[in-house]
Amino acid sequence: MTAGTQVVIDWISGLGWDGRQELGYPLVPGPYVPPSPDRLVVITNGGGLGFTTEEPATDAANYQVQVAGGLDLLLTRARLPVQVDGEWLLACSRVGSGPSPLPWDPSDQRTEFTASYTIVTGV
Repeated sequence: MTAGTQVVIDWISGLGWDGRQELGYPLVPGPYVPPSPDRLVVITNGGGLGFTTEEPATDAANYQVQVAGGLDLLLTRARLPVQVDGEWLLACSRVGSGPSPLPWDPSDQRTEFTASYTIVTGV
């Protein structure tokens, strides 16, 4: 069984996200945010709702994503359901507001945004 964060990374890659190191925004699992490269998307599992039905047919988990560029639209408008790494992704919705800026770190010189998404998996 593939870890949930890796399933999300593989799903985003399959949607056409440019994760190349030199030209795109690589996708990496969090919570650690490496100091480089400057262009990076960090995806961290953040718990979630758990089973969404009385029987354990579907499960909902939250993921915090340090957002870059058009990733928010890519996720919220993706066609679902889709199978990734043997796991069915049934729905994806953003929790709360759109991507919000993280506190500015003058020593880092990066502008970063974060958003949280609930992804429902199941059969």
